[in-house]
Amino acid sequence: MGFYHSTEALAPRHKTEFWRESVCRRLIPARGEFARDFDGCLSGQQLGSLTVCRMQSKPHTFIRTDQLARVAPDDDIVAAFFQRGQANMAQQGRTLHASAGDIVLYDAARPFVHELVPESLLLVRFPRQQLLSRFPKAEHMMALKIADGSSLAGLLHGMAEEALRFEARDAALPAQARFAAAFLDTLSAAMELQDVADGAAAATRHGSIYEKAVRYIDAHLDDTGLSMAGVAEAAHVSPRTLTRVFAAHGTTVMHHLWKRRLEQSFHILSEGRVQQVTQAAYQCGFSDLSHFSRAFKSAYGTTPGSLLHGAAS
Repeated sequence: MGFYHSTEALAPRHKTEFWRESVCRRLIPARGEFARDFDGCLSGQQLGSLTVCRMQSKPHTFIRTDQLARVAPDDDIVAAFFQRGQANMAQQGRTLHASAGDIVLYDAARPFVHELVPESLLLVRFPRQQLLSRFPKAEHMMALKIADGSSLAGLLHGMAEEALRFEARDAALPAQARFAAAFLDTLSAAMELQDVADGAAAATRHGSIYEKAVRYIDAHLDDTGLSMAGVAEAAHVSPRTLTRVFAAHGTTVMHHLWKRRLEQSFHILSEGRVQQVTQAAYQCGFSDLSHFSRAFKSAYGTTPGSLLHGAAS
C-alpha cells in the first residue's frame, strides 16, 4: 500500500513535528533541524522487502546520535538516490557532498548527520542482512558514493525510479520479491566492482608512493639525519601512510634505509672506490663506525676492512 505525507495543508507550527514523525516512521529515527519556512512531501510504497519513497522538501538536517541509536535501534540500510538537490552527509568518520546523479548509502545502526536540500531524492530502505548476504563488505561502504562515474549508477537510478512506480497492489507478491532481489543484486554488484576498482587504485597509488620513497632514499643515503618523517614529506604523504605502504612490501622505512646503506657500502668497498672504511661508512650515512662494522659483518660474513683489502689486492 502506498503512503503520502505532506506539510502543505498544515499550520506552520505543526509542519516540522509532522515531518519529523512521518519521515522517522518510514525511514530512520533522528533529530531534525528545520528552516522557519519549512515544507516537505514524502510519498512511496512498500515493495517486497524494500521501502521506496521520494522526498521533496526545503532544506533541513537529520541527526542520528549515539543515544538515539541505543534508544531506538534500527538495523536497516538506506540508499539515497539524488535526482535534484544536494546534501552534506557524515557517517563512520567520513564526510561527503552529494548532488544530482549520486548514490549514497547510510546505516541506521550508526550515528549520522545529513544536511539535506532534497529537491527530489529517492530513498530505498532495506534489511541489512539482505545486502550483506550478497556483499559482506557493504558495511564498510557507508557514506561513500556508490558506482560513481559508472554506467551502473544510471541503471540503479532507473531501477529505483521503477520501484517507486511499480504497481505493487496489482502485482503478485513473488513478483515484488523478485524485483526487490534484482535491485539488491544490482546494488551489491556495483559495490563489489567499486571495491575491486578502489583496491586496484589504492595498489597503484601505493606502488607510486613506494617507488618515489625508494628513489628519494637512494639519492640521500649519505644524509645521516634522514628520517621516516623526511622521506614521507618528500613523498607527499603522512608518516602513517608511508608506514602502511612499506608494510605492504614486508618491511619498514628505516629497515629499508639501513639495508640500502649496507648494500651501497658493500659495492663501494668491493669495487675499491675508497681508501678507508670510514669513507665508505660516511658516504652511506653511517655515523657510528663500530656499529657499521658489526652490522656489515652480520649481513655479509666479513668485515668492511677485509673486503676493502681484498679489493685492493
